[in-house]
Amino acid sequence: MQYFLTLSQEKNYGQIPVADETGHICFIIRGNLENPNHTLYLYDFNNQEIGRLFRDGVGIIASFTIDVVRHSLVKVHKMNSPAANVFYISGLKYLVTGSIKKGTYKFRLGYKTVASVNTEVRSSGVTLCCEISKPEDVPFILLTTILLTQWHVTPLKLPTFPPLGQNISTNLN
Repeated sequence: MQYFLTLSQEKNYGQIPVADETGHICFIIRGNLENPNHTLYLYDFNNQEIGRLFRDGVGIIASFTIDVVRHSLVKVHKMNSPAANVFYISGLKYLVTGSIKKGTYKFRLGYKTVASVNTEVRSSGVTLCCEISKPEDVPFILLTTILLTQWHVTPLKLPTFPPLGQNISTNLN
């Protein structure tokens, strides 16, 4: 199953729509993690909460917990390794490997890939393309993907230029 999360700078007011492969919005992610007190929420199309992701660590290395309805708590940890940028999702026993900063990474259970994420630039904005093999993993993968994106991507701020009709001069006198 494929899911697409479009990270646009439109006025979504803290919401990220999640579309399926046919283009229909099936989930909405709300909230942000800019502050330790904030939480990410995953809702279905009927506005029913499916799960949430929140910070539970106060140390230098943050630890996050994913709480999905009718499932036990799952934690996301960053492994302390100077050679690799590896994350571990306890409870599911998934390792997240690949280049998170480049936007291409995989969720692995041993040698088996259970999900992959690729970042693409489209006309609607930066889009995270998630390929998830097991339906029961969808809330965990979507929430973890947003967490990793917020950890490694800074918002793009473009400069504001004057209107084209004005005369701009480089003469300092």
